[in-house]
Amino acid sequence: MGKLSEEDTEWVAELGEWQSAIYTVDLSGNETSPTGFKTEMNKAKEATPYLTYIVDHYDTFPDAAVFIHAHRNGWPAAWHNDAKGYDAMNMLHQLKMEAVLDRGFVNLRCVGDPGCPAEIQLNRNPPEQSRHAEIAYPYVYSDFFNMTVQEVREQVPIVATPCCAQFAVSKEQVLKRPKTEYERFLQLIKESKYDDETLGTVMEYMWHILFGRDPVHCENTQQCWKIVYGREADWSNFG
Repeated sequence: MGKLSEEDTEWVAELGEWQSAIYTVDLSGNETSPTGFKTEMNKAKEATPYLTYIVDHYDTFPDAAVFIHAHRNGWPAAWHNDAKGYDAMNMLHQLKMEAVLDRGFVNLRCVGDPGCPAEIQLNRNPPEQSRHAEIAYPYVYSDFFNMTVQEVREQVPIVATPCCAQFAVSKEQVLKRPKTEYERFLQLIKESKYDDETLGTVMEYMWHILFGRDPVHCENTQQCWKIVYGREADWSNFG
């Protein structure tokens, strides 16, 4: 995970058997991170620490890794966690690692709103200027995957998946791309002209594609809960 200096991530130690890599994102070049990990820049929200972890640990990547936010629980900070009390601790304890290894990638959020069924519409007509990430998306995508913007609009007209940039991925899936490609992604983020919020949201709707899913990846919520968390549909679990 990535964290700002002021964010409290002591709760991660309560996970017990889990190993952690917590990247402080807002330190200057000569500052030492109390967690032992820091990013070169604070840009694109969680995308920079996520990609930095992959680059740093590419050769020793674990069988599976979970990429999550620094806040643990509660409303509204952790509204996107699919677990009792919106609690990341509950979410991770329930996560079925065999599903991660079998699928290669799982979005930790099963509820499709927001994100599905058509969050990013690359050919929306007329364009909505308030949708900054949607407008930027084809340009970022074209840089990432060496395509023209027109090719992106033709081949990837709609992108959709449950929000919010928390996922688990297997080593096998990560290693399908060479380390140099993740390094290039980081460099593209560093050079990007887009603001932090816009670029971070673009990445939020690109992780599933980077890790082998179709651009539209929207699963039935109840089916997702059962496979990913081994739980039946029960909306009271969020209270």
